Amino acid sequence: MRTSLSIPLVLGLSAALLLAGCGEDRDSRTDMKSVFDQVAQVVARREDRVAVDDLARWLIEGRKDFVLIDVRPQQDFAKGHIEGARNLPVPQLVAPQTMQGLPKERRIVLYSQGSETAAQAVVLLRLAGYDADLLLGGYNFWSRHVLNPDIHPTLADGEYPRVPEQQAIACYFVGGQGRQGPPSGKGPQRPVPAFKPPLAKPLAPPPQESDEGC
Repeated sequence: MRTSLSIPLVLGLSAALLLAGCGEDRDSRTDMKSVFDQVAQVVARREDRVAVDDLARWLIEGRKDFVLIDVRPQQDFAKGHIEGARNLPVPQLVAPQTMQGLPKERRIVLYSQGSETAAQAVVLLRLAGYDADLLLGGYNFWSRHVLNPDIHPTLADGEYPRVPEQQAIACYFVGGQGRQGPPSGKGPQRPVPAFKPPLAKPLAPPPQESDEGC
């Protein structure tokens, strides 16, 4: 991630500062230096990141404690996006009216094509007081790892513990058997064979009386 700030990010930071101080007197305003320090520590500890595997599980489980925002341009969003994502390109996201409508009681997961643009947006949202996180790797890694998992042929037989789960997650998002239910974390369960009653054994013929002489 570059350390230089882009123009949209600078505009967003200005909006964040305005929102943070809106409606409050000077004595009650947040110490912005403290806020910057807190955000910097979160970023340094990499606590503002979500792995694509975790996001996939949250979506399959139907969790409602987060919102997913795609910050790419509209034309990229139209070509393909993560199920359930809302498209808010960065210029629209940093607008004060948009930021005021974002939920502060829920986690906000942002993604871009890679990680850089969304990472900048995460910083500005955190400065404004939102619980924002970056989808690590962005849509590129989501497409490669979740929708089209690159499973080595030697692992395709399911011996590797994560292979069945990866296959189940991919099936869920591209259609197929995965939509029958979320992966259990232990891989797809083997189908239980239908019950077949045991065949009756033919009765053995009665023993014949021996014809023995004296």
